[in-house]
Amino acid sequence: MFNPNELVLERVRSVEEYDPATSELLGRYTQIEEPSLKTSADAQEVTDAMGSTVATFYKAQKGNFSFNNSFFSLDLAASQYGTEKAVSSDENKIIMPVSEVITIGADHTAILKYVPVGTVGAEVKYVKVINENNTFGDTYEVAAAAADGKFTIDAATKTITLPDGVTGKVFVNYERETVRAAQVTKRSDNTPKIKTLLIHAIFHEICNPNVIYAGVIRCPRAQIDPSSTEVTLSPEGKHPASYILQRDYCDEGGVLFDIIVSED
Repeated sequence: MFNPNELVLERVRSVEEYDPATSELLGRYTQIEEPSLKTSADAQEVTDAMGSTVATFYKAQKGNFSFNNSFFSLDLAASQYGTEKAVSSDENKIIMPVSEVITIGADHTAILKYVPVGTVGAEVKYVKVINENNTFGDTYEVAAAAADGKFTIDAATKTITLPDGVTGKVFVNYERETVRAAQVTKRSDNTPKIKTLLIHAIFHEICNPNVIYAGVIRCPRAQIDPSSTEVTLSPEGKHPASYILQRDYCDEGGVLFDIIVSED
């Protein structure tokens, strides 16, 4: 009989999200730091006429699972924002903003890095000249012909033509299509979906650390807490996530989570 009690929990090696209805894998995170599993309940005290506590009843039990992912995860961000990650292809291109600083050639042209998209003949609407001291100079607007304060664009050749006499550098902002990109969109009307979590962990025997056990914490109904989602946009920043664990409302004795440790 395998009947473990006290074990050394080495680490959580992965967190997996599944669709509760179809069991389809929706997300997997493998760089887990500071995982934490908590439970809570609302206390309701019964008191006598003197205010002494006769009994305390607990209701609305729920749990919380949180962790930091070592790296920024697009899949985790999509889960937090209640959306799906879009992956571009030849059939479904993603529109991506581009900002460039381009040196103006002797022929008064600036060559874009990518083919711009948008309204034909006005794929770039404005450009700004950058002065020698790195400040913005004059603004030019797209037109049918280059003239005072105007420029033209030929999207096919990625060429912007400025009026005679304009030299130096120009700042250009435009949009391009790409077949090699991924996109996550946060909408104000989206909320995270309910998932099933499998939290895979590695345990060791206390008296013999060479003995390793596999463990899984199964959370049937977990929803990422959208009340506060913060991602530090720096190399040393982590990607935190917090899940609210709740029972199935239609199941009176619903399970918050199971902790399973196996010898084999």
